[in-house]
Amino acid sequence: MKLKQRVKVGVALLLAVMTVLTGCGKGGDQSPNTSPGQAANTTQNADDLSKPIELSVAVWDIQAGFEAPNAKDDTVYNDLTEKFNITIKPIQITWNDWQEKAKVWAASKQLPDMFANEVDMGVYQTWAKQGVLKPLPDDLSPYPNLQKFMSDESVKPLKVDGKFYSIPRFGSEDIGDARLGRPIRYRMDWAEQAGFTKEPQSFEEFLAMTKAVMKQHPGIAGLTVNNKGYLLTQFLGSFPEMVATRNWTQENGKWIPAFTSERAYTGIQQLRTLYTDGVLDKDFAIQKDADGTNKFLSGQSFALYGLEGVTDDQVATFKKANPGVSASKAIGYLNIWPAADGKRYTLAGAPYWSNTFFPGTLSDEKFKRALQVMDYMMSDEYRVLGINGIENVDYKVENGQYVSLLKQDETLADKYPITNKLVWLAAWDPLLYKGKKVVSSDPETAALMKLQIDTFNRFKQEDTPMPVNFEFDAISTPAKNKLLTVDSNIMDDIVKVVLGKGDPIAQWKEIVKGYDAKGVPEAIKEVNEEAAKRGIK
Repeated sequence: MKLKQRVKVGVALLLAVMTVLTGCGKGGDQSPNTSPGQAANTTQNADDLSKPIELSVAVWDIQAGFEAPNAKDDTVYNDLTEKFNITIKPIQITWNDWQEKAKVWAASKQLPDMFANEVDMGVYQTWAKQGVLKPLPDDLSPYPNLQKFMSDESVKPLKVDGKFYSIPRFGSEDIGDARLGRPIRYRMDWAEQAGFTKEPQSFEEFLAMTKAVMKQHPGIAGLTVNNKGYLLTQFLGSFPEMVATRNWTQENGKWIPAFTSERAYTGIQQLRTLYTDGVLDKDFAIQKDADGTNKFLSGQSFALYGLEGVTDDQVATFKKANPGVSASKAIGYLNIWPAADGKRYTLAGAPYWSNTFFPGTLSDEKFKRALQVMDYMMSDEYRVLGINGIENVDYKVENGQYVSLLKQDETLADKYPITNKLVWLAAWDPLLYKGKKVVSSDPETAALMKLQIDTFNRFKQEDTPMPVNFEFDAISTPAKNKLLTVDSNIMDDIVKVVLGKGDPIAQWKEIVKGYDAKGVPEAIKEVNEEAAKRGIK
């Protein structure tokens, strides 16, 4: 599972969006051995694709793909547009503006025809009811891949008044496949040099190990985070439900928001300790996304909350900053210490973390074509093609392993720059744990990929997925949905406590008490009444 990355949206902007909104922008699965230009087995007629259609598309950094020197020679992209008789108008978003842009576009009725994003459930339901988003057809049989994924139990919470208004960007097919979604990476070589050859069995042991390494490497940060949201990784070792601030938990026979639970106190105290003891990077609150990751790769920190897998570019960054050091021998995964119940927990939940949306103003003609494209992009054929390139040109399958055929100075990002961005529109990378991803030609990256798979399987055996209840998640009440609009405030308030002075638990209690005015008691009352009606325990 890829990491959740969020951009703060000001309260004033959110309120403005909510008041302005009054309504607003098939290929079947195919064998991976099918050539890119060969038609897939579908139910569509030739007439369905006879008219050329332009679709505006927003996905992360898409403009860079279209502006790349080799963009016009992107065979995979060209075959896709020819296959569906479309042209794509790129609409740029980045990790620093993607959520804010979507809300501004929604307010001004300028949403792209297809856009990847993540919005909280309250905004999502409001957009659906006000016509900002276009609902999916009730009959999805013309889109077999789409139909398959939309029948998954985990998508139930996305229904609004009986209809779906988005397509989840699946990356796996099991709630536990997110087990590396909140990883702890660390300099295994530095830990061993400091005399630590076993994983910490408690937070206190992690703290001691980190301080010992910092003593041997003056000037480094003990811990960096990929972004502020990854601070919540800390709660896996005490109260896993708090790994997402919007989660609820059941205590004493009653459902309550996780952030209101006394079980959150341990993680809050630990985060403050990390900061006051000089372990947590002093700049964590003002950094941009991935700054903490870059510090880790550049040898400026011992541990990192984030970085599920490592790319060739990231290995190159490590090599440059750490000459003579083997990345595959230096960088390890740290299993979280056991929680109070003795279990080690990993992230779990819906096998998607974001969605693809369509504006309510999108014509039926464009919508049908967009769904045909999405259905194809959700197939294994396109996923393999988009991530690995063309079989027997860019890779080959040898003894069941996907082996690169690229020359030493070639990369798929250079050969297929548009596809390199567009491939994430319908789904994120699900192939590594399926054994369908090309092994890097760089031996260090290849070794780290193997370590990632081995760690995934180790955690599958050793750890427990955090509690998940999709039936409960599907509960929608006015007060519960309203509470979701303050989700980003909760994360900001955690940061304030981490940076604050005085008793962190007392400060957190005051903050939680303040949320009563934002509808916590009403939400708890409504949710428990609805859960009782549905027999959810």
